[in-house]
Amino acid sequence: MKILLKFLALLLVVLFSKPILATTLIFEAGFGQDKATWKSLVEQFPANAEFTIVTYTRPSIINSETGPSTIEQDVNFLINKIKQTSDDKIILVGHSYGGLIVTEAAQQVPDLVDGIVLLEPTVRSQRQHFKAIDSQRISDDDALLKQFLPEPLKAQYDVLVRQLDQSSIDTRALPEDLPVVIFTSTQIRKEPMFFEETKQGKQQWLSLHQALVAKSKEVIHVRSSQFGHNTHKEIAEQVAQFIHLLNKKIDK
Repeated sequence: MKILLKFLALLLVVLFSKPILATTLIFEAGFGQDKATWKSLVEQFPANAEFTIVTYTRPSIINSETGPSTIEQDVNFLINKIKQTSDDKIILVGHSYGGLIVTEAAQQVPDLVDGIVLLEPTVRSQRQHFKAIDSQRISDDDALLKQFLPEPLKAQYDVLVRQLDQSSIDTRALPEDLPVVIFTSTQIRKEPMFFEETKQGKQQWLSLHQALVAKSKEVIHVRSSQFGHNTHKEIAEQVAQFIHLLNKKIDK
């Protein structure tokens, strides 16, 4: 009789308890950044059974002799990382250019991704919109930015600019059933160095991010002037809290 009761109790646990699903967080860094850029944010996730942390540096940054990579090559590299993951859930976290890579990977393999966190993401159509407002300013910004880039990254930047300039002005929205957390800085610099830091630039930046999640059924859009572009460093603790929140939403 005791054995039968134990068996029934175990059966009830199996039938009615909700399994704890393991989650892999894959972090995609911004333009020219290696995996060390995630240090402050990764430290918010102490080693435990809840998350598996995956950070990496894109091959074109590790070895500049391979030449610059295209957006498509970087997206495919991330997709291969996703396919190598064995956990039940996958959340992608992307900053700036890494946000573009995460966005396009999620659009290509939506069935393999459970949620994404976008930190000040680049949008494919952004240069088309920026140039429509002030083409000369964008050209001047390109020249200014390249003064600060090492030679290998100058070539990488040229490839990126060429691809973005050839993109459609229409912003492709994320899959509607994909849960999203997106951070947009509305911080306007008193002395802006680049167009994106001006009032007009910030308005367009926000509009692009809104278009990106226009079809999303589950979206948290954090908009604030209290942080700048490097969200993952400036407000790492808050970003981590939203990652935890997203993970819980996916469990429901």
